Amino acid sequence: MSLNEQQRTKLVELYLSKSDDLMVDAQICITQKRWNAAANRLYYALFNAVAALFVHDHFTVGTHNGVKILFGKEYVLTGLATSEEGKLLSQMESMRERADYDVTFVATEETINERAIPVANMINHLKELINREE
Repeated sequence: MSLNEQQRTKLVELYLSKSDDLMVDAQICITQKRWNAAANRLYYALFNAVAALFVHDHFTVGTHNGVKILFGKEYVLTGLATSEEGKLLSQMESMRERADYDVTFVATEETINERAIPVANMINHLKELINREE
């Protein structure tokens, strides 16, 4: 899909707005002690922020695994993101998949609380990357 700069800017804004909304949803799930739902919302908040960065930087990816691979290659390996951020993206995707599809899996309060702030911090870092001077 070829976007002009106005379209690209709008799509980035939409992804970031969705990311922000999903973080609010995650906090509601945390308050309600709905740990699997919180895992889902935290991952998708992060996923949408990564998608915004990819659109901004003219990258296209079609799968969740492709997002992890491209993020590692273009951001972690180049030093724009930390290896911890790359690991967090992978951990959140894995936890979301288990929470959504594995009926025997239950995310824990401890696991969600350990990841909520790092996810928020990573989203803020992704927003900084989007707003960086080129």
